[in-house]
Amino acid sequence: MTYYSSVFLFITSLLSTFGLSIPPTTFPNCPKGWSHDEPGRTCYHLARRRMKLPEAHAYCHKLIPDGSAHVLRVECGGENDYISGLVKGHSDKVWIDARARFDIVDGSAGLFGPGFVYRWPNGKIVRYQNWADGNGLDEIGTSNKCVTIKSDGQWVNANCTTTAAVICEKKLHRPYSKFCPKHWVYNKETQSCYRTISKTNMTILEADNKCFDYGFEHRQDAMLTSIGSESENQFVMNLAKEKDANFEFIYLGGYGRSRNGNKWHWMDGSEFNYLNWDRGMPFGRRALAVLVMNKRGKWINHYADKILSQYNAVAVCKFKS
Repeated sequence: MTYYSSVFLFITSLLSTFGLSIPPTTFPNCPKGWSHDEPGRTCYHLARRRMKLPEAHAYCHKLIPDGSAHVLRVECGGENDYISGLVKGHSDKVWIDARARFDIVDGSAGLFGPGFVYRWPNGKIVRYQNWADGNGLDEIGTSNKCVTIKSDGQWVNANCTTTAAVICEKKLHRPYSKFCPKHWVYNKETQSCYRTISKTNMTILEADNKCFDYGFEHRQDAMLTSIGSESENQFVMNLAKEKDANFEFIYLGGYGRSRNGNKWHWMDGSEFNYLNWDRGMPFGRRALAVLVMNKRGKWINHYADKILSQYNAVAVCKFKS
C-alpha cells in the first residue's frame, strides 16, 4: 500500500467515525451527445424524433453497447426540474417510461387495495409524480395508461400507441459508492444503503412513507427493504438489533396474498426468489397482506393498516447505492 493510499484510508476512517464521508470528486464522462444532471448520477440523451414507446425502448437500448440505457424514469422533484430544463422550448411531449397497471398496491394513495397503480418496467412503484390538472390515476381510461412529460415539467396521461419525443437515460456509478449518506449504512454485497426507523404507533404504510422522505433528502427513491438472500436477511436483522435490542418485529417491503407464498412481491421491484417463511406462513384469508420479520429472523404476514410498533417494531429502509 502506498503512502497516499494509507493517508486516504486513515482520513475516510476518521470521517466515518463522525458519520461523514468523502464525496465523489469526479464522475465518468457521459457519452458524446449526452448531458449530465450534476447533483444526480445520470446521463440523458434527448432524441427529438417522435416514436412509439416500443420503438423508444429499442432506440435507447441500442444507444449504449452494453444496453444499459433506457427510456426516462423520473424519481424525484430535482430530476423532474432538470428534465423540464432539458426539453424547454421543445413543443413535443416526451415519454416517461411508466405505465398504469391494475394491481393490489395503490402507491399513490398510500393504500393497499385493488386498483390502478403506475409502475416502472422493473415493477417498481412510481412514487414521485407531477401530474397536470385533469391527469393522473383518476383519469385513466382504456387507452391512456402511459405517461408523457411537458416542457413545464407536468405529467400527462397518454395513449400508449401514440408517438412522442424520447429521452434516454444511463445511470453513472460513483467512484466511492460504498459511502452512504449520514445515518445510512452500506452493504457491500447488495451495493445498497439502509436506514432504520423506530417510532411508536407506526403502521407499515407510515413507515414506508418515512423511508420515502428520508431518501428524498438525498434524491434517492428509498422504500422498505427487500431481502434477496440469507446474508441480507441477517444483515437487516442485525441493523434492527442495533436500533432496538428488544425488537419483536421488523417491517419489510413485501406484499402479497396471505395464503399463497407464490404470490408475493417486493415494493422495489426485486425478484421475490429468496424465501424465509416461519412455520405455517403465510397464513390467513386476506388477499392483501404485507411482510414482517420476527425476532428469530423468520417472515410472517401482517396487515398494512395494523400497528405493530407497540411491540417494539423497527422499520428498515433501503435504496440502491
